[in-house]
Amino acid sequence: MRRRSRNISVFTISALDLFAAALGAFILIVLVLFPYYKMGGTDTSMEELEELVEKRRLVASSTQSEMAQIRAIQAEVRLLDRQYRTTAENMSEVEAKILEVQAQTAAIEIPEPPPIPKPVPQPDPIPNPPRSSGRGVEFSILGVGTSKKDVMIVVDMSGSMRAHTNNVVSALEEILGQMQTDNRFSILGYRGGPSYSVYPPGGQLARASAGEVNGALAFVRRLPGDFGGGTPTQNALVRALNIKPGAIILISDGQPDDGNPGDIVQNITRRNRGRTEIHTVAIGDYTSDPALTMFLQELANNNRGDFVGRAR
Repeated sequence: MRRRSRNISVFTISALDLFAAALGAFILIVLVLFPYYKMGGTDTSMEELEELVEKRRLVASSTQSEMAQIRAIQAEVRLLDRQYRTTAENMSEVEAKILEVQAQTAAIEIPEPPPIPKPVPQPDPIPNPPRSSGRGVEFSILGVGTSKKDVMIVVDMSGSMRAHTNNVVSALEEILGQMQTDNRFSILGYRGGPSYSVYPPGGQLARASAGEVNGALAFVRRLPGDFGGGTPTQNALVRALNIKPGAIILISDGQPDDGNPGDIVQNITRRNRGRTEIHTVAIGDYTSDPALTMFLQELANNNRGDFVGRAR
């Protein structure tokens, strides 16, 4: 009988032995090192480590943000640099064009301007000529002619009239000397305030009898003693129009001071409505005062009257 041969696998047994030995060694190492595990680190050390890691992460994030800002600033600087270069190029082109225009302008020949003619001196305004008494007017005096029988004389008594005292008195005497017995007249002197000196005393129109004319002459010669103050011409004309004479003769040497001259002309003309002739006499050197001349001319022209000047 034959004996069976047995083949024992040495490799398999050796591998098991190796694994068992390794496991035993690992268990032994663990048992030896286990007491030292906690000595190698604590929970607190882990927290500190995590905190340090978080700080470094924040620093890294902040650094990235700052780097992004730096990159944005760099981009803006590059943009400004391009804009500056573009502006510089445009300025160079503009300067070149300016130089070209200047060169072209310098080449243009400008003719000499023609001589300016000297202004032709204008003659002084010439007063309207006196109306002829042969043309149906009631009287003609100082260049003023009227067919009205009721005449009111309005006299400026402002302070400036003192320089023309003799002229004023002689003009009034001349007017009174032309009165006829069928005329009626009144004299209204005015000055600042306004205040008035009137003849006859009631201020109404009086028959031009010899006695009334003589009384008026005496009144006229006393009148310069009361000269003074301003020139409220508008108020005096309103008062005169209220008497409703056929004609008013205004004697003055200056512009009114109780309103704008143009407005006064309009106001008096509107109030008068063409019922009363308003004649004006400029006393003194009226040609040197265009505003006075214009006021008196417009007042007379708008109210069917004449304007004259009496220099002396």
